[in-house]
Amino acid sequence: MKKFFGKRPYILFLTPGFIIYTIFVIYPIFAAGRLSLFHWNGIGEKKFVGLGNYIDLFTSAELMSQMINALKHSLTIFVLTMLINIPIQIIMAYMIYSKAKGKNFFQVAIFSPQFISTPVIVFIFTLLFDGNIGVVNKILEIIGLGEYARPWLGIPEFGIYIVWIMISWAGIGVGMMYFIGAMKMISFDSMESAYIEGAGFWKRLFYVVLPQIKMTILNLILISYVFSMTIFDYSYILGGTSGGVNGNVDVMPLFFYRMAFGDTNPLGGNLSANSMGMGTTIACVLFFMIFVIAVVQLLIVYRKEEE
Repeated sequence: MKKFFGKRPYILFLTPGFIIYTIFVIYPIFAAGRLSLFHWNGIGEKKFVGLGNYIDLFTSAELMSQMINALKHSLTIFVLTMLINIPIQIIMAYMIYSKAKGKNFFQVAIFSPQFISTPVIVFIFTLLFDGNIGVVNKILEIIGLGEYARPWLGIPEFGIYIVWIMISWAGIGVGMMYFIGAMKMISFDSMESAYIEGAGFWKRLFYVVLPQIKMTILNLILISYVFSMTIFDYSYILGGTSGGVNGNVDVMPLFFYRMAFGDTNPLGGNLSANSMGMGTTIACVLFFMIFVIAVVQLLIVYRKEEE
């Protein structure tokens, strides 16, 4: 044994972390997968039903309706983040990387909302979008566009977009910092050569910077997807367990929470005969959605490195 570890000392360093990771990550995943095969309310006796919970989830019109609505909203947040936030983060990072005037102030100002708690953020935006005292409506009236004033928080169609705006304001600085770190690893010689050859500010971004940070962009897309599929607190605070008016801010984690712990929902909650069984089934489906995309991303990264 001593000889074995003597030739492989790295195993001794990996073992403590692997044990902790197994206990707190791997085991809960398999435990949840096993629990999803049972009909159970969290208190009484478990009844093994095999894939019955999964069949119920995908064949029940009510459950499927709620899940599709929640999934649509989660994917909406992801698509908006990918198409709008990430390009903005790249541009902001590039301007700071290029030592634009006042870069230190803007870097701190953009990143600082990350330190504000979610309830405070929701409260701030509630004041901004309030139909009576909201700043947005007041500004519209001042600039002569008062006819466009709306009770923004009371319009179901706008709910998930308001959630996305909150998330973007609070977290856009995080992705920006990722890109700043990636840009600082770009060879100074390549940037200097592009400048000498006459490449302007934006040409250097498109032809020098972006090709060298494409793996960071890919990683941020994956992180955005995982974040969008796991966001919970904004929707819960803004819309409650039900996910707002007609589920207008419902997302996948909130759908899981409602089925597992939401007392007011007849399909789930502590009073349901199968709250834990159905809740863990939804959690496993959500995990599978995230896991598949993560594996695809890792395969793409591996292939790029091989090339």
